[in-house]
This record gives sequence, structure tokens and C-alpha cells, in this order.
Amino acid sequence: MHNISTNSTKNCVMRITRELLEQYFLDNCTEEEKRAIERWRSSSEDEYEKLLSEVSKREIENDIWNDLIPVINKGQDKKAIPLFNRVTGYAAAAIILCTVGFFSYRTFSDNFEVNEMEQSLVLKAITTQRGEKRTVTLPDGSSIRMNYETEIQVPEKFEGNERVVYLTGHAHFDVARDTERPFIIYTKDTKTQVLGTSFDINTKGENETEIVVTSGKVAFSEKGKEDNLVMLTLNDRAILGTDKSISINKVNALRLTAWKDNQLIFDGKTLREIVKVLEPWYDIRIVVKDAALLDTDFKWSGDNPSLEILMKELSFAGRFGYQIEGKSVTIF
Repeated sequence: MHNISTNSTKNCVMRITRELLEQYFLDNCTEEEKRAIERWRSSSEDEYEKLLSEVSKREIENDIWNDLIPVINKGQDKKAIPLFNRVTGYAAAAIILCTVGFFSYRTFSDNFEVNEMEQSLVLKAITTQRGEKRTVTLPDGSSIRMNYETEIQVPEKFEGNERVVYLTGHAHFDVARDTERPFIIYTKDTKTQVLGTSFDINTKGENETEIVVTSGKVAFSEKGKEDNLVMLTLNDRAILGTDKSISINKVNALRLTAWKDNQLIFDGKTLREIVKVLEPWYDIRIVVKDAALLDTDFKWSGDNPSLEILMKELSFAGRFGYQIEGKSVTIF
């Protein structure tokens, strides 16, 4: 079916414990507790460092995910919070210390060749061409829906305490849950880490990488820069831009990831933007004779449409003519 249309005394005596400090890292403290911790930090730096040294890295890791999992299961849409944006100095160093085990970074070249210092892994490259989509099931039961012109590199089997894959292009991940082995996706510029959830990653933007979360909780960061990290939940879209900043906004994730179900949705897109999608989608070349048409807006959706049906309905809405000859389409 197709749709178409054109300050209190209590703070001073509050006891600062390891458990309270962990909740502070998780941004789960009350405003009163935050003020008390920050006041205590500024006056008791030695004690602050000592307390942190008593907290094991694995304990912090487990506490973080144990707190996040109930939020995911309850379906709460909690706004993504940059983990480092309010913490500086000693606190930033402390968080890096406590999370280094969980958000460990490994160095790879841009083409994802394994560094000599890494464990020996046999990686298999899987690619799609123009006009092609493909679903890959991994050894752990996770599945990857690859869009056109995409490459993933995956091991023959997952070994060790991590499940690592490498992506160039556009793919949707449905990750099987494994609390003992985080699932990590490296692109040229980003690192995404989860325990079990679903999300969309697209590296096809101009020097940008985009992620859209369709379920669960996702840690998204600039590769090798764990101080530039955000936690994302359902309907969060994050983009690592050319300046390496990460911007976040709320979106309709199901609409933005409809491509994985062979649905095309143009929600106010111009013909110029639509052409860029249709050419690799159908493996065709489109020539627009009337340049004025390129800025025409369209609102159209279709479930696995044929090229003929799509062009017929777009031409009706846009009041233009078209001709299909083999793999060439002319719009006039």
C-alpha cells in the first residue's frame, strides 16, 4: 500500500560512599546528592582518589549495565546523556579509570586490518553491490541487514570476551544478548558497544557517521576517544560530524530504518534527495531534464515498490513525465 501527498545543612553531613559515587557516575543522584559530592570533591581530593581506588573496574561495569537493563525492559525513553560533559579534572580521570575495561579501545587502520598486537582472527569480508541488500547471521545468533554498497568484516567465530565486527556503509544490527561478551562495531571513525539491542549505523554521509537506536541501550563514541562518548536509547539519533562533535536528537526510528524491511519512505524529501536514494536502490541512472523539478518536495511511502509503480506515483504527484529504458530513467 502506498501513501502519497505533496542548599541545605544535610548536604554538609551527607556521608559519601562508594555506592553513592557510582550513582553519581550514572547520573542517578538527586540534585542535593550531586551538590554534596561536588562540594566534597573540591575539599577532599585525596579521599576522593582513595575511594575510587577501592572500586573495581568490573564492579563499575556490572553496576552500569545492571542499572541500564531495567530502564530498557520497562521501555522508558530516557534522554541520552553525554557521560563526560559535566565531569572534569579528577572526575574525568576517575571515569576513564573505571570504564577502561568496559570501553576498551583497540587500534585498527582505516581498512580494519588487525594490528600485530591483536589476537589472531580470521576475518571474512561480506559485501553488497548497488541494488542489493543482504542479511547475515553471525555465529552468536546476531543478524545484520546490509543495505546496498556496504561491507562488513566478521570473524569465522567469536573468541575471547568481545564480539567485534567492522563496518563500511549502511547496516542494521539486531544483536543477540550476551552480558559476558559486549558486541562492538568499529567504523573508520566510531565505536559502538552494546550487550544486546538493535540499531542502524550509516557511514555514507560526507565524513559523518550516523546511528539510530531502534531498541535498548547503546554506547556510541569517537573511535579512540572515550571522553567523547554518549549513551543512546530508543529513538535517539546521534551523528559524529566532521568536527568530531556528537549531536543527538529524537527521531522516529522505525521510519528512518524502514529500508531494512524494503520500505521506501520520503517524508518531505526533494526530488534531488530522492534521486540519490533511488539510483543505488534500483541500480539505475536517473537524468532530470528540468532542473526546477529537483527542488520539488515529495511525501511518499511504499512497501517494496517496483520501479514502474514508484515512478508512476511520483510523476502523478510531481506532475512530470518520465521514461524508463533498461537501467536508465529520464524525468522531464
